[in-house]
Amino acid sequence: MIKLFPHYASEMKLVSVNLKEGKVEAPFDAETKFAPSANGGYDIFVNSSDFKWYQNAARTLASLGCYSIRLSSEKKLTENEFYWFVTALYDGIHDINIEYDLDSEALSKIESTANLVSEFRALADTDSKISTPVSVVNSVFELIEKTASECGAKASLNLIKRGDKDFESCVGLKSVGLASDEAPCLGIIDVIPSGLNENAPLDVAMVGKGITFDTGGYSLKPEKFMETMRTDKTAVIYLSGALCLALKLGLKKRCRLYLCCSENMVSGRGMLPGDIIKYPNDISVEINNTDAEGRLVLADGLLKASADNPAFILDMATLTGAAKVAVGRDMFSVLTRESSLNSALKSAFDGCGEMYWQLPLAPYHRRFLSSRRATVTNSGHGEGAPGSSVAASFLEQFVKKDIPWVHIDLSSAYLPDGSPFLAAGPTGSTILGLATFLAAR
Repeated sequence: MIKLFPHYASEMKLVSVNLKEGKVEAPFDAETKFAPSANGGYDIFVNSSDFKWYQNAARTLASLGCYSIRLSSEKKLTENEFYWFVTALYDGIHDINIEYDLDSEALSKIESTANLVSEFRALADTDSKISTPVSVVNSVFELIEKTASECGAKASLNLIKRGDKDFESCVGLKSVGLASDEAPCLGIIDVIPSGLNENAPLDVAMVGKGITFDTGGYSLKPEKFMETMRTDKTAVIYLSGALCLALKLGLKKRCRLYLCCSENMVSGRGMLPGDIIKYPNDISVEINNTDAEGRLVLADGLLKASADNPAFILDMATLTGAAKVAVGRDMFSVLTRESSLNSALKSAFDGCGEMYWQLPLAPYHRRFLSSRRATVTNSGHGEGAPGSSVAASFLEQFVKKDIPWVHIDLSSAYLPDGSPFLAAGPTGSTILGLATFLAAR
């Protein structure tokens, strides 16, 4: 739990912390980032011209075991900087209590946002035996429905799972989920803000990959790449968090989530390399890698979203290792048919301090998906195939050409070892930026 207070408004025992420009004095080594202060607390030494210096300072405090603090800073933090300071201190284990010199209204808003994002960060880290495909959809819907009710909005769930008649058209989910005892499903969550009626047009459709555990199937992952695969569901969690936060920020237009959830397991009935599947839009896919399953389930969601004719489609997935190679784990990648990112989305990301990079998507990327036996393969092949762009090229085939579309490869979903900016574990990346984008429309 995160609690924020104006200066000297808390009755708790707090450690006094001052963020101080410059370097520590002798006898400490010049590179030391902290020193005891005269009032029994700590001076944390920073260079406010450094990138995200306030998050780095928070991680220094965490290394000292300080989570209940009375904070002051020689350079006052903006509300956005203070939000990221709080987010950087979060580790999923400790309660956080901070006094800071901001007004009560600003602190209340930051506290609410930080707690919401933290709740979804924790959900992204849950065990796969707890977070099965159907239970993940039900869990996030419960949170969305509760938030919608508090905001005077309406939320509904259409859960399409194995055994249902409508599931037969979910070709990707059906194929990926073959080997699992847990039913794969497509959860469609519709949110209508206060003041709109049931016939309001659909503004934004968001499609998420929710693989609740990914062995890689018969293209089996090595052990070291499998141990964190409970987090392969992160995109559906973060998209749901973004929609909850957007409601709190004043969502005005109708939004819909398409949550494509399955396990990717190994069994005698599982999907095999060489299998061919065919989607309702007549695109046939030769499976040349069962570990490229995310794009198969996203295709189901993108087809459903396109059929509903929204004004904008965004999909998000922990999709490719290539994205982590290209931009690292500190930022996510965005790809679009256009040469530049949607200006409103860019403005939201930049204004919130989200870390991202646009990667290319060109018509020629399709050649790396060529197949002798089907329309395309599900995974890129050939020397020099750019994995993230090729994956986006696959997805593009399932989105109507006249609908604006953005794909996010969520390389910043999870930090196995932490970073100078965040603790180890799920990061909450994109939640604030996407919520701001949705609420501003």
